[in-house]
Order: sequence, then structure tokens, then C-alpha cells
Amino acid sequence: MRKQLLFVVLLLFISFSVGLVGFSLFENHNDKIHSLTDIMWWWVVTSSTVGYGDIVPVTHGGRVIASIVIIFGIIGYTYTVSLILNYVRDMIHQKERGNASIHASNHILICEYTAFADEMIQELAASDLNKKECVILTTLVDRNPYPEFEFIYGVPISPKALEKAHVRNASHIFVFSNNRFTEPDTKTLHTTSRILRENTTAHVFIELQDPKHELLAMLNRKVTVLPSDELLRSCLNHEHIRLNKWLQLDGK
Repeated sequence: MRKQLLFVVLLLFISFSVGLVGFSLFENHNDKIHSLTDIMWWWVVTSSTVGYGDIVPVTHGGRVIASIVIIFGIIGYTYTVSLILNYVRDMIHQKERGNASIHASNHILICEYTAFADEMIQELAASDLNKKECVILTTLVDRNPYPEFEFIYGVPISPKALEKAHVRNASHIFVFSNNRFTEPDTKTLHTTSRILRENTTAHVFIELQDPKHELLAMLNRKVTVLPSDELLRSCLNHEHIRLNKWLQLDGK
């Protein structure tokens, strides 16, 4: 992108220099030109192919210079528009892929996009948290599953990924179990310990297959455990995960 911008700047600079010098040289007797400002105005109008017609070349040399300015202008401005469109497209693509920067504060952070996480997201609209911004941090999907939410593609245990998701500013954090690991509870607790070091005030909810896991006591503060079997029963019975219930259990 930088080289392309330099190319555009160089192209327009050459066009401006050739137009300024050439028009001054060949059109020095043009009664429409009274100052350098007039020539600069002529270059802007001619290079952009607007052609107001208030200042026109009257000599053969001036017309050659005008032709060069027009050709360079078409190339330069068309290339500029192309760069802008490509930049916007790349930004949209990065946002969809979870690689763009986000700005979130006092938000809900969902770590790992699982079936249970999706069930909870569905319930957000009917919960006390329905007005909060939501950020999904996961590598289980490679595109944003909910365009209305922010999406970060990354491993929740990664400090850089947590930083991109603004974990320190989150008010509610949900860590769902990733069953791709041999011991998902151990991985969930490890991720939670990282999160608790970064955020000391958020309400933290974690999914565990074993709600009484021995490592749970090693966390530096209390979290609300979401038992996997209870979440599964709720889904199989077509019940909501009852997010407000968990909020009450958390005492918040």
C-alpha cells in the first residue's frame, strides 16, 4: 500500500510540475492567465478532467501540455479511487475474519464459540445484558458468526488475543469449554487464570465438565461455574440456558 501511494503522489507531482512549467512557458501571452494561482487552478480542473473552460490553452505547445496533464490525471485519480476501494474492502474482510482492531468497553466477552455459547448468545436479547456490546474470541470459526457483534480470531489463552478483545474493559466474561483438547477443563481453567490476572472486576462464568474440579480452588477469586451436563440438558429440552439465573447465582 505504501509503495502504491508513493506511486500516485509521484505521478501527480510530475503532472503538476510539467503542467505548471509547460503552461507558463507556452501560454505566457494567454489573456486568461494573470497569476500563478490561475495556472494552478487550470491544472486542478484539467487533471481531474472537469474542464470548466474558464482557462484554455491557445497554443499548440499548451495543448500538448494539457493532453499530458489529462492523461496523467486520469491514471492518477483512477488509481487513487482504486486504492481507496481496496482499502475499504480489506478493512471489511479483516473485520469479518477477526483480524481488525476493535473498540469495546464495559462489554461481554465470549471465549470460544461453541454450541453452548451460541445458545447463550440467542438468550442475550432477553437478558439483563441485552444492551451491552458483545465480543466473540475464538478460533473455532474463521468468520464472524454475528455481524452485529465484534469478532476476534484468536486463542483465548493468548495474551495478545485477550488484549485485542479488550479483556481488561469487559464487564462480563464467559469461558466455554473447547472439547478439541484432551482435558478441556484444565484448558478452561488455565484460560480463566489468565483472564483473572488481566481483569479483576468482571463477572466471570466458566463452563466445566467437572463442576468440582480440584484446580478450581487455585483461581485467585470466585467465578460462577456453568456445568456442561446442565447446559446440555437445557439444550436437549429446548430450554434457554437461563442467563439471568446464572447472574443471580453470581450475586450480581
